Order: sequence, then structure tokens, then C-alpha cells
Amino acid sequence: MNEKLVFKRSALIFLIGFVTFSIVGFIMKSISYPLGFLLGYLFNLAIFYVIIITSDMILNLKKSTSLIILLNIVKLAIYAIGFLIAIFIPKWFNLIGVLFGYMVIKITIYIVSYQMKEVKE
Repeated sequence: MNEKLVFKRSALIFLIGFVTFSIVGFIMKSISYPLGFLLGYLFNLAIFYVIIITSDMILNLKKSTSLIILLNIVKLAIYAIGFLIAIFIPKWFNLIGVLFGYMVIKITIYIVSYQMKEVKE
């Protein structure tokens, strides 16, 4: 599976989720739902990029173990920053929206893997 394909397909999943959270935000009369989803998705893209870099380092055996551990800590820090922004600014960013925004890349990977499996069979 190619990471460019995952980035490309995640945009469609993001649009579906963003429209859904926009409808929820409209019903609840709060813009925090779609903005929280957008924040979670943007942070999720950054996390996925860190995962790509970490995987490349592991596969090529270029860097030391301490740098790989540091990148995993950076990944966790990015998750924490997104949640902290949602916790401290709930007027603009909904925590549930951020949580679902974090799941976009994961859902995309499952969908792309399933589609590739169907093509092979």
C-alpha cells in the first residue's frame, strides 16, 4: 500500500466526516463539531507523516534506536496537543470531533486494504 494513495483517499473520508459533523454542528447550533473534526484530521495527517518517517528509519536501519523512540514520543505528544486544545478551547473545538478526526487515516487504511484485497481475488 502506498502512503500517497492513503493521503488521497483520506480526503474523501474526511469530506464525508466533515459533512456529517457539520450537520451535527448545525443541529446542535455549534461550530465546534466540524472544527474539532478538522483539527483532529490535520493532527492525524501530521501523525501519519511521523509514522512514515519512523517506518522508513526502521526499514533502512539508518538511525539509532533513540531517535525512533523520540519520534514515537513526538507522535504521542501530537495526539496530546490535539486533545488539550479541544479540552481548553471547547467553544471552538469539540473533543468528540477531534477523536473522530484522529480516526480518518486509520479508517482509510482499512478501506484501501479491503479494496486492494478484493482486486487481488
